[in-house]
Amino acid sequence: MSKYFGTDGIRGKYGDNLDSALAYKVGLAIVAYFGKGGVVIGRDTRVSGPEIEASLIEGLKRGGAEVLQVGILPTPAIARMAIKYKALCGIVISASHNPPEYNGIKIFDGNGVKLSEEQEGSIEYYIDNPSELRAVGSVHEIADARQQYIDYLVETVDYDMTGAKVWLDCGYGAAATVAKQAFERLGATVEIENCKLRGEKINCGCGALHPDYVLHSMVGTDYKLGFSYDGDADRLSFVFDGRVMDGDSVLYNLGRELTLKDDVVVGTVLTNTALERRLEKDGRRLVRTPVGDKYICDLMFKKGYNLGGEQSGHYIVYPQATTGDGIMSSMIITKTLYKNGKLGEFIELNLFPQKAIAEFADQSIMYDKEMVALIEDYTARLAGIGRLIVRMSGTEPKIRVMCECEDSRKIDETLAVFKKYINNRRSG
Repeated sequence: MSKYFGTDGIRGKYGDNLDSALAYKVGLAIVAYFGKGGVVIGRDTRVSGPEIEASLIEGLKRGGAEVLQVGILPTPAIARMAIKYKALCGIVISASHNPPEYNGIKIFDGNGVKLSEEQEGSIEYYIDNPSELRAVGSVHEIADARQQYIDYLVETVDYDMTGAKVWLDCGYGAAATVAKQAFERLGATVEIENCKLRGEKINCGCGALHPDYVLHSMVGTDYKLGFSYDGDADRLSFVFDGRVMDGDSVLYNLGRELTLKDDVVVGTVLTNTALERRLEKDGRRLVRTPVGDKYICDLMFKKGYNLGGEQSGHYIVYPQATTGDGIMSSMIITKTLYKNGKLGEFIELNLFPQKAIAEFADQSIMYDKEMVALIEDYTARLAGIGRLIVRMSGTEPKIRVMCECEDSRKIDETLAVFKKYINNRRSG
């Protein structure tokens, strides 16, 4: 069990389990692990971001690193910058979709890939056993980093979007720095909102976790496509013709015109069975990983698969992106749907009923004999007709229970049993 890292970096409430002192130690630990060299660092709009960044940089400098600052940029842009500048690693200060009071530290290697659990374990060792370094590093600003990433998106998608109309909700996050400009460079007409860099409002009632915001904004307009990004723009939600589309349908449509390596799409254990069945009908197949885009990416890189994603809105088109890229994915979806300025069909999957709960709980609950027995019992009950997934959140102190079944009543019964047990255990 990791002490600091979850499924997506180090994350917590600023001033609680994440503060400047820890950020400084992380900076020292990164140099101790990677060695002296270039480190790209950027952040989203959160109020605590500048303080964490300053402490990280101080630790990196003390270790002798050459720090390359890119300012406020989406997570995938920082991964790309790490590759472009041949850095030892890239660091993103962000808590992604979490509320404003949270923040986090994500780390990519020089290939723009999130660290393995083994690498994270090594860095955790150095955090707890800091070296007394006295080197003097340097800090340089990449002033045109935003423009560089806009150029990269435009060159990658490379499609005339004249006639396309898109509505963008930037969630007061990092997407606001590049999304509108990238779409407009390809000829699209863009309406944008929540585009001010106001970290105190990041993800608050808007962005990827709140697609109804952009849905309601589009009412009464002739816009059919709406995209909502989370705080660091590594994930998105999609509105099409007055409805919020589920993430598995989005993933399916992303792959419609791609030549897939080995005819494989990579999903997670939460991916709806409907996607698996539709891919089989098309002569393709779904390969599953644990929840988290880093696990998807890891398998993609090892096997050379070029499309993966998860319901939550992380989509990876490899090698163009080495992590979830909400803006690039939204541009590819637009490219798929618009042909010669006319809007085509979005194929919506006939999903299996699926519900989930998330309850506050300590990690130790997963080792309770009663919980283990409960999971085994209900897994057996659902055999052949559904699936049960029980896991700890990698970003919050919560246990997540997902049930999928053709009989929705069994879903409700199953979730009620788990909810009761978790709450009783917490109160008892």
